[in-house]
Amino acid sequence: MISQKQSNPDTHYSPYIWLGIFAHPDDETSASAGTMIKWVNLGNKAYVITGTGGELGSLGSDDLVISREELPTIRESELHRNLKMYGCYPPFMLRYKDQELIKENTGHLADKILSIMQYVNPDIVVTFGPSGISGHTDHIAIHKATLFAFRAYSRHSEEGTNLALLYPSIRADLANLYSLELSPEEMRMDIVIDIGPTIDKKITALRNYESQQDAQEFADRLSNLKTNENRKGNQEETFSVSEYTYGKWENIPVIQYLKNL
Repeated sequence: MISQKQSNPDTHYSPYIWLGIFAHPDDETSASAGTMIKWVNLGNKAYVITGTGGELGSLGSDDLVISREELPTIRESELHRNLKMYGCYPPFMLRYKDQELIKENTGHLADKILSIMQYVNPDIVVTFGPSGISGHTDHIAIHKATLFAFRAYSRHSEEGTNLALLYPSIRADLANLYSLELSPEEMRMDIVIDIGPTIDKKITALRNYESQQDAQEFADRLSNLKTNENRKGNQEETFSVSEYTYGKWENIPVIQYLKNL
């Protein structure tokens, strides 16, 4: 049976539910903060699963110096602060150590993700594509486990044919610029979201990840986009629809809704 929220993407009466599944605090912001903010501002719900505490990340940025021991606590605090700013629910922390997700049995990790899916009942699941964007082993492990969980959830959900699995994607020219070895799926731009109205909050959120130098560098790049009139069109977040999304994805109501954010 199709729920009221699924039957009409423009006048859904129940909020659509977004579930982002990532490996480290800040992954969710780099990949999709601008979209999540627009999503929540329209009355929808958003949740995030974070696999690790990012224990092996950088130890501060600029003049901030953090010890290795206190880093995961600080990164989790940064994550909570940003999700609250977006209007998202507090994160589900899986409590793995950085770079240990790859050591976990994929089925076991998938079971943990599936239990959260069954709790929040998402309409859209967003996670890394096959390469994990950067090739990080934790990103790839989260990708594989999410596929297992998504397929199991879809098979047993009454709305399985209305669910969507998305991967953050990157244009081929940017992938080449940053020497990223992406799958074709991760360079496909099935959904393009204009984040011009929310880019300031995304930059603020990246700045809030003071513990991470790469977050500061990404914030700098986005700030440069804002000040360069010739690159205003690059204020966007893009996603590809996974082949594991059932049926003709263009007709799925929640995807039609997302494309019109």
